Amino acid sequence: MMHEVSDSKPKGKSGGGMFRSIKNFDIYPKIDESYRVQTSGGAILSILGWILIAILALAEVRNYMTPKFKEHMIVDTSLGQQLRINVNITFHSLTCNEVHLDAMDVAGDNQLNVEHEMVKQRMSRHGIPIGAAGVEIIGEGPIEVEDHPPNYCGDCFGADTPEIRCCNTCDQLIQAYQLKQWSVSEILRNSTQCIHDRAKHFANIGADEGCTVSGKMSVNKVAGNFHIAHGESIVRDGRHIHQFNPALAPKFNVSHTIHSLSFGDPYPSMPANPLDSVKRIIAEDESTGLFQYFIRVIPTIYTNEYGRQVFTNQYTITDRFRPLNMPQANGDNKPQEAILPGIFFVYELSPFMIEASRIRMPFLHFVTKLCAIVGGVFTVLGVLDSILFRLQKMTSLKTR
Repeated sequence: MMHEVSDSKPKGKSGGGMFRSIKNFDIYPKIDESYRVQTSGGAILSILGWILIAILALAEVRNYMTPKFKEHMIVDTSLGQQLRINVNITFHSLTCNEVHLDAMDVAGDNQLNVEHEMVKQRMSRHGIPIGAAGVEIIGEGPIEVEDHPPNYCGDCFGADTPEIRCCNTCDQLIQAYQLKQWSVSEILRNSTQCIHDRAKHFANIGADEGCTVSGKMSVNKVAGNFHIAHGESIVRDGRHIHQFNPALAPKFNVSHTIHSLSFGDPYPSMPANPLDSVKRIIAEDESTGLFQYFIRVIPTIYTNEYGRQVFTNQYTITDRFRPLNMPQANGDNKPQEAILPGIFFVYELSPFMIEASRIRMPFLHFVTKLCAIVGGVFTVLGVLDSILFRLQKMTSLKTR
């Protein structure tokens, strides 16, 4: 039975009227227990509803806890930056005295013997490290040499100048040869100063060794190349030149394994570098030649879900091998294209930049989705329950 509430209260007390006015905003009408009808079908739908809500809610929690990864392209407008190149390469048939890493770019900058700022590790034919890794930096570090008489003057082997008359150490001899723009490969191997200079890790090494070069270098952010090639490199009249004996070129076996090659720091979910773990072997009965890797560097900015940015680069490659064709012994000396045995990495910069980011769903969006799941499931199942209940009533009326 419903009872009507009288409004015959004193006018001075308006709290009851205000309370009744607030009741008009109630969107959740209450039904007396005696008017409620519970069915087995409604119970089954309720259980299924709770299970469905739990599944959808857990899936939404997982979606919230897992940031999404997005990428898009923009025009690269950065200026005046350096490009850092990380290198780790093993040469299976070249000694550490023969491995010289040079870099040059279209701006005209040349960096000779960049490996002097990297770590070289002597390797046996079977890939086993020999001794400790060394860093060869000309003109730096302690020098240990034999004791010489007070007036001793070491031979410069023809490279002496009015400024440099004596070459008592391996460094002084190398500097004299570089001023003359002469090759230093032979003096590193055979000169008395370099053999007795125990600070030189790579003097007097075996001819059947290999070498691993690893480290990093910084170059201008313009197109260019870095390479390891036959001969001693010099810059003469602004031109990059390799001095070598052509008769020794066939013995310059550039078999190599690129353990890793990257341009900058990696970031989570970054695609693998295309040249990592690439192996190129030239058999002893095959001709050596020129390996060329053409690299398209794509600048990349990575932003994690906390706003921290990493400026790095990705790249794509194409490659080719050009064998060294020597004149035949039968006198058929057809004109051959001049090839410098070695390995060249020729890179260019893409005008576009990749913006990669990890985005986490905002917390308020997560709460909104949870509420939508709960409300949507209850609403849909409520409609299904009312339909089933009406069908059940209609069926029961027809059977009477």
